Amino acid sequence: MLALDPTDILTTALTGPGCVLVAVGLCVLAPELITLVNLTLRAFGRTHAAASSHLAAINLSVAPDRVRPTVTFLTLFIGIAAGTLSMQGIENSVGTTDSDGQVLASVNYLVVALIAAFMAIALTNNLVASITQRRTEFATMSLIGSTGAQTHRMLVQEMVAATAVSIVAGSLGAFAAVLPFAIVKTGSALPAAAPLPYVIPVIAGIAVTLGVSHLAGRRVIRAALAG
Repeated sequence: MLALDPTDILTTALTGPGCVLVAVGLCVLAPELITLVNLTLRAFGRTHAAASSHLAAINLSVAPDRVRPTVTFLTLFIGIAAGTLSMQGIENSVGTTDSDGQVLASVNYLVVALIAAFMAIALTNNLVASITQRRTEFATMSLIGSTGAQTHRMLVQEMVAATAVSIVAGSLGAFAAVLPFAIVKTGSALPAAAPLPYVIPVIAGIAVTLGVSHLAGRRVIRAALAG
């Protein structure tokens, strides 16, 4: 990449798939990322002596598969979306106006839109199904003294921790994939760290993950307590 001419269309053609490959590689590390989530929650629980944080850490330690799809989907989404938007932002800043550049720009934006739609649908379905399957667990927690609010906070904190580690992993992956492109195109690494291309996917990922977890969790926990 660093040996290519800045005007060569291969710089863009190679960076796009590179973002995908880096994001997929990070998804393979989902179990290790979940371990980091668990360590973070345990440290938070010890510091704040929060029952919900302690319960969330235990759940992630005993049944990490519950949040693995969330980490996988979000890491993939943020890595590809942030990397593609960052790459296209750099391309736009250097004034690419030829027909090939415009076609690639359209393709890149379409890729981000399709990934966002797929992630939202798949993640929503997975979260709803996963939370619904935990109805018996929530009912048992109520029987041993956990309030509905504590159970709900436990669930949300699991998702917050999974979302946080996915954001960090996906953003670092996107930056690493776009860094050579930024250097070739502009002679500087700073454009690869422009915040806006990262903020948009992160906000979208947080909205879907925590929004669905909050609404589905509240409904299922209420039903479990009523039952």
